[in-house]
Amino acid sequence: MRLTRLQLEDFRSYASAELHPEPGLTIVAGPNGAGKTNLLEAVFVAVTGRSHRAGSDAELVRHSQPYARVRLDLSDPQGPSTARVELIVPAEDAPPEIRKRVTVNGLPRRASAIGDTVRVVLFRPEEMLLLVGAPSERRRFMDAILAQRHRSAARDLAELGRILAQRNALLRAIRREEATPDNLGFWDEQLALVAARVLAARLALVADLAERIPALHDAVAPVDERGEQVRLSYADTLKDAWPERPSGAGVAAPPLEELEAAYRRRIIEVREKELWNGVSLVGPHRDDLRVELAEREVATHASRGQQRTIILALKLAETDMLGADGAPTPIVLLDDVFSELDAERSDRSLSLLLERGQVLVTMADLASLPAGRRGVTIWQVGEGRLSQAPRVA
Repeated sequence: MRLTRLQLEDFRSYASAELHPEPGLTIVAGPNGAGKTNLLEAVFVAVTGRSHRAGSDAELVRHSQPYARVRLDLSDPQGPSTARVELIVPAEDAPPEIRKRVTVNGLPRRASAIGDTVRVVLFRPEEMLLLVGAPSERRRFMDAILAQRHRSAARDLAELGRILAQRNALLRAIRREEATPDNLGFWDEQLALVAARVLAARLALVADLAERIPALHDAVAPVDERGEQVRLSYADTLKDAWPERPSGAGVAAPPLEELEAAYRRRIIEVREKELWNGVSLVGPHRDDLRVELAEREVATHASRGQQRTIILALKLAETDMLGADGAPTPIVLLDDVFSELDAERSDRSLSLLLERGQVLVTMADLASLPAGRRGVTIWQVGEGRLSQAPRVA
């Protein structure tokens, strides 16, 4: 599916806005703070049900308005199929009859079901630190793919968050002597069951990523970086409770029963430490994606250019994985990333993305647009308004 029209009503800085993207590349230009990123955020939140920037949904609503509305009009370039996705987000003090909801062609849908109609890949400047940042960034990268690929994974990730919130609250209560450790049994078992499913899904994801990365790395890399061995593996918190943990290309996840048993054993092993700290110490929420180049940690031994080549390969792999097996080809959202890349990597990565489908790019400085992409449609943002501008010569 391709995005043919984006309509906003009282979303962030926009009282009203309408964007008509091209089937290939569309540029949204404007000074910093003008609202370029708000447009990409609107697409992202309508597709995934969550914002990558807002602490709460109410932040998406324009000041003093009761709700925000986002509409995505979509069409299939290979046929007559069309769809409209509409999201309503209430303000914090909105009347009770205004509730958050998402519809597809007028019919209510769960956020986890929107991926059957449209998918999206978001690339932000912050992701240039994906390999050297906190493990939470790499977990977020993996989970963003899982949540759009599989409804069951989206449910499991949401359930894992709920279980950890309840279990951590109980651990804190035990530390304050307001509850006893006997109450942990139920949440221990819930954590073991759901954590095993999330771990199995992530292991399968890493195996898929590991198979795709070598070719994509070389497609993006300058000539002198091609052929370098990139290895992905998964680092979990099970330790000796699960001694056999191969991960990477072609490695299948073990049976769920083995992972559940490993979590049960490990939870018991760390019981005293958890009671002392008042927080859950075992589970996918503390795992990491490990990336090596020539058998050395990328975060500490790779150059900045090498790191960025690998990150671009990871985002290309995300695009390919989300569009695999008959799924909708994802819309790619690039939020001012060309200013972070050298000309060669910018041009190579954009060419590869455009081979895969529709790309929306924001930028403050049009001079950072790869030279071979001049003549594309430009939309200009300023003072809360959006208008089509003359094409760049």
